[in-house]
Amino acid sequence: TPSLVDASTGQKADFFSLLQLLEKVTFQPEFCSEKHEAPEGCHHPKQIWDRLTIHGLWPNNDDGTYPQNCSNEKFDLTSLQPIRDELEQQWPNIKALPNSASHGEFWEHEWSKHGTCTGLSQLEYFSKAVKMLMPTPSIVKDAETQHSVVKKDDLLAVYGGAQLAALVCKKNYLSEVRVCHQKETDGNVGERMDCPQSILRESSCGSEIRIASFRMEEEEESAAVE
Repeated sequence: TPSLVDASTGQKADFFSLLQLLEKVTFQPEFCSEKHEAPEGCHHPKQIWDRLTIHGLWPNNDDGTYPQNCSNEKFDLTSLQPIRDELEQQWPNIKALPNSASHGEFWEHEWSKHGTCTGLSQLEYFSKAVKMLMPTPSIVKDAETQHSVVKKDDLLAVYGGAQLAALVCKKNYLSEVRVCHQKETDGNVGERMDCPQSILRESSCGSEIRIASFRMEEEEESAAVE
C-alpha cells in the first residue's frame, strides 16, 4: 500500500499541499519583476500563462515539516507523454522554454523532492496535480485588467474561507495560493481540507492585494526605451 514516508527518517506525511503559483497572461509578471535577470520565458511569453498555474504538489505534516527525496527513482519525461500538453499549460516552466534542453528540470525537481514521497507513479502524481488545479478566480483576472486591487477577504471567500487557503504576497502583489488536500489511507490525494496553522501562518498578504500584469512590464520597458 502506498504511503507518504520519508525513507531517510521514516516520517509520514499527514496531508498534501498544492501550491499554485501566479502566472499571468504571457509571462509571470510578479515572478519576472522580482528577477534582476528575467528568465527566458519572461521574454517569450505565452497567452496560456495568464492564470494561476501549478508550482507543486507536496506531502506535508501538520507541524510544518515534510518528507523529501524519498527514493532514487529517476524522473522519466517520456512517462508523462499522455498529459504533456496539460503540463505545458498548467505546470509550465518559464525559466526554460520547450526548445531548451533544461525544460524538464522544473518537473524533475518537483518529482525528485516531493513526488517520490507520495507513493504515486510519476504519471499519477502529475496527472492528479493537473486535475486538482482550481480555475483562476475571476476577481483576480478583473483586477489585472483594471489595474485594481483584490480584497483579501473576497479572495479567501472564493477559495472557501480563511481556513482553506493561504495567500502569499511579495511586496503586496499576489504570488502564491496554497490549498490543502487530505491524504487517503492508500496514499492517494483526497478532498480539500482546512489547512493546519503551519500552512496558514505562511499567509503574508494585507487586506488589499495588488495583482501584477504583463502590461505593467510592457509599460516599464516602453518607458525605458523612451
